[in-house]
Amino acid sequence: MIRVLLIPSSDYLGHPFPQRHNHLFERLNDGKEFEVHVIRFNIFKKARLKTKCIIHEIPFEIKIQSTAAYYLANTPLYINEIMKIIRNEAIDIVVAGNLLPPFLYCLLEELTEKKIPFIFDLQDYYPISAAGYILSTKSSLSTILHGLFEIITQTLIKKANAVTVPGIALAMYAKEVGAKHVHLIPNGISEHFLKQHDGTKIRNKLGYKENDIVVGYVGSVEFWLDMEPLIKAIAKANKQGVPVKLLLIGKHLQTGYARKVKKWIEKYGIAELTTWLSFIPHEKVPEHVAAMDIGTIPFDVNNLTAYYAAPNKMWEYLSQGKIVASTPIPESIANKDKLFLVRNEDDYCSLFKTYMETPLSSIKIFLKRCQNLKSRCWTSSVHKLKQILYKVVSKRE
Repeated sequence: MIRVLLIPSSDYLGHPFPQRHNHLFERLNDGKEFEVHVIRFNIFKKARLKTKCIIHEIPFEIKIQSTAAYYLANTPLYINEIMKIIRNEAIDIVVAGNLLPPFLYCLLEELTEKKIPFIFDLQDYYPISAAGYILSTKSSLSTILHGLFEIITQTLIKKANAVTVPGIALAMYAKEVGAKHVHLIPNGISEHFLKQHDGTKIRNKLGYKENDIVVGYVGSVEFWLDMEPLIKAIAKANKQGVPVKLLLIGKHLQTGYARKVKKWIEKYGIAELTTWLSFIPHEKVPEHVAAMDIGTIPFDVNNLTAYYAAPNKMWEYLSQGKIVASTPIPESIANKDKLFLVRNEDDYCSLFKTYMETPLSSIKIFLKRCQNLKSRCWTSSVHKLKQILYKVVSKRE
């Protein structure tokens, strides 16, 4: 049995919804082939998610509200705990999707005789995503932080025995930086998304009429989004007689971007056209997506976190037979046969009008070729992860 130590990207148990590492490592941990140990960063305090993995809480953790200060203050404790877990649990391989603790771990590991294989899971563009949670991405200090985090990220990429990525843009970035081996492990959908849902019940509950065009977004409302053009398009299309409504499902994580979204909703006069729900349980996402007509991926292409993203919401929308509108990030461009690329409010408006005027039969014909999504399930991605783990560990032996 291979014993894996995961250094996750965030709070493994406290995050409002399952992330990439939850989806992958809960399925990987079978107690026969793989045993997964996870260090918990207690950022959100309250545990919201269930787990089958072995969780390691840090003793005598320093409690700090700021995420950046929390990592900096507790890093020495995490390094000590990482080395302790490796020794006591006979860890065979470390998989990391974070910056500071893995970075220092790599430096310490250089000083140890026992070389433990190390895989870096580059699940987004960390230099911007890490800096963005601390300061505005447009500030001068954020530029300095970006440079520092870029150095750390590149060091991890170069030192890792293998780098895993969710999408093609990050794969190209890792290769350019100098990764030894890069493996694509796609983001995907949970198996319960394969069931087709009737969204009528949710639509009725939320007060939508039969002819309303419900334009939705599911996910964190954070700084990597570009929501203003979408909001302006909802207002513009409504004035032109298109019965479009906005359904937002999710809220902020750590920054104030959601407050900007609320101001834009008020500024452009679509408060009465908007329904904004908080995070919902993961198992209820498919039935809420089914209530939409168009699912959006309104990512800011000028923000590198968004540019390099491989959003699994694309596949979640498609699983329920919904039209997908995405800004032109590389992952969406690579799947342009399955969605509509939108660059500004006029593109959104044009899509809303086209949807209103297109016969439902034609829409179903388009979507039918997008719904064979079994290969996009997390189970398929876990199979790929297993092969990589076996290969890396065997080279050590």
